[in-house]
Amino acid sequence: MRRLRLIAAALLLGACGSSTTGTQQPPTTITFQFHNDGIATVYVFQNCLLDYTITSLADPVHEVTRQGACACACGRACPVCGPCFAGPRELAIGAMMTDSWNTVSVTTETTATGSCERATTLPDGRYRIDIPVYPTAEDALAKTYARGVTQSFDLPAIGNAVHVQLGASP
Repeated sequence: MRRLRLIAAALLLGACGSSTTGTQQPPTTITFQFHNDGIATVYVFQNCLLDYTITSLADPVHEVTRQGACACACGRACPVCGPCFAGPRELAIGAMMTDSWNTVSVTTETTATGSCERATTLPDGRYRIDIPVYPTAEDALAKTYARGVTQSFDLPAIGNAVHVQLGASP
């Protein structure tokens, strides 16, 4: 009889979702390494987050919504955040800048007090980063005269790093 109760309890726990089978893998943090390999200083724009787009190249191709810089995760206490940088970031000739990205796609949900973000770990596969690069700080601030730099990459990424060349050669 005791064995029957244990089997029934195990079945109920599995039916209620307590099983660890099929759980979401934790996201990986990718470090984008932006290199200026060109012949002139370039600028990128940052408004808390560095301005770039991630696209999943899986069918159907779609843009990945990134986590906010000070996001309020659903089901958790919201962080207390201060001001963040908004403006052009200079990348001199030969310099490198890094930016971290958690491999998640985010959806926003309305709550009684505003909204929250729900993150879902992205699957392995082919992705692309697109980043606007500007010739001057003024252009970056105004978001004018950008040229797009595109780099495809795979998840998982080797060493959790993706190298992106931002310089323009003559």
